[in-house]
Amino acid sequence: MAREEDTAIEEFLGDQPSSTQLRQWRETLVARATRLREELKSADREQQPGLRARLKELDRQIAALEQEELVTEFVEDSVRVTLAMGSIAAEQQMEE
Repeated sequence: MAREEDTAIEEFLGDQPSSTQLRQWRETLVARATRLREELKSADREQQPGLRARLKELDRQIAALEQEELVTEFVEDSVRVTLAMGSIAAEQQMEE
């Protein structure tokens, strides 16, 4: 059933990334933002505005990825539930 679920989810999402991919991308940006915050602590005054601007953009991208990840995860769960309900209905028909 797991492979059937994966195939159905991939078909439903089409070209859109999975929630797992979105989470990995978000985690990569979080790590990058963490390094940038550390760099900002030791940066001179001239570098700070540029670093703050990059950090602000990273934070915006992280928030967008997090939101997209949640939506995609909901869609994936919905596909799983639909498949499970179909399996239950098929089993009930076979029992009748």
